[in-house]
Amino acid sequence: MSETKECSCGTKQHGSCETGMQDHHAKCPCGCGSDHCCPMHMWKVSFHEAKKSVMVDILKAKIQKAYGKKMEETADLMLEAMETKKKGETKLKHKLHEIWEK
Repeated sequence: MSETKECSCGTKQHGSCETGMQDHHAKCPCGCGSDHCCPMHMWKVSFHEAKKSVMVDILKAKIQKAYGKKMEETADLMLEAMETKKKGETKLKHKLHEIWEK
């Protein structure tokens, strides 16, 4: 679920500075001296991306367990408010307060 974004180094690339080599004449970031990303560097980057993905999945499950019901109720109220626009804005604020104070 990575996306292309501007990095702090000023380049646009997939992920972060460590995950790619924008300059085709650059050496491998791992320091091996290769003129391209070596397999070791690619595996290391892939490992960290997979580890991050697992961590996100774990956090999603914990957040769903802890706040899922409240978040679903909140989403329902927000959709209801969007459908009725400004009508009942005070009612929405009151209901949201009730949900999160339980």
